[in-house]
Amino acid sequence: PRGLRGGRTGSTQVVGRAADFDYESKRWGGAPVRPRPWYMGGLKLRYLLEDMEGRGGRFLDVGCGGGAMARAVSRERPDLRVHGVDLSRGAVAFAAREGEGVCFTVGDAQRLPYKDAVFDAVSLFDVLEHVDQPERVLAEVARVLRPHGLLHVALPLEAQPGTVYALIGTGTRWKAKLRHGGHVQLFDSRRYETLAAAFGLPVVRTRWSYHHLFSLIDVLFFVLADLRGPLKTSVEDAVAAKGGPLGHPLRALKGLVAAMGWYEARLCRGLPGACGHFTSRRAC
Repeated sequence: PRGLRGGRTGSTQVVGRAADFDYESKRWGGAPVRPRPWYMGGLKLRYLLEDMEGRGGRFLDVGCGGGAMARAVSRERPDLRVHGVDLSRGAVAFAAREGEGVCFTVGDAQRLPYKDAVFDAVSLFDVLEHVDQPERVLAEVARVLRPHGLLHVALPLEAQPGTVYALIGTGTRWKAKLRHGGHVQLFDSRRYETLAAAFGLPVVRTRWSYHHLFSLIDVLFFVLADLRGPLKTSVEDAVAAKGGPLGHPLRALKGLVAAMGWYEARLCRGLPGACGHFTSRRAC
């Protein structure tokens, strides 16, 4: 697709095509996660669980990858009926091996394989930056959510003014996240909020993470990926699977890095960061 102009930064919003990224050759989101500082996805999970307090019924994680978040929700909230859906057959097969009561399904976020108004809550963790038409994903989420249902989104904001990613021209001048992560869309908070509101999913709360320190660590990781070659899994998946004498030290180092990101986000909670955690409620 052609690049579009918009958002507060006036930056290009579309920088690639989803079809150019092979999701079957890579697996993300399979390593265990808990709402604790030493897990890479710990803060994302904690914010979701905070939003889910007092809510029951059926929950769907769209773009579930290897199923770690969906399994964590099932473990932390055994009262919920938890579902996960992902485009990658390999990822869904991996997720289903240790389902922990979660129903995993192969499906496209832009054409969800569910009936209308069947879920009480939906999450999108790092999904919208990967798709050609994020508006179709949000339209599908609005369709499967019940009235007043909850949407929780964690979204990289690589066009957010003042962030490391915007300063280095992520997706335009610096394309490592496009090459190795499939980030074909660039968002800032205004672009996402405008899209969500257009589909009856107005944002009622925003939290932030990936401030300067953690963003720099993330950039360094993708610089190294450019030097060493294509990635097959995320850092946490690779470290979790690492055996031998290096396994324990690598997991300790990963936990330290994750904790740095957690506490930086908590200390800078009032300042916009390069990841937005958006809470929406579906209009009637």
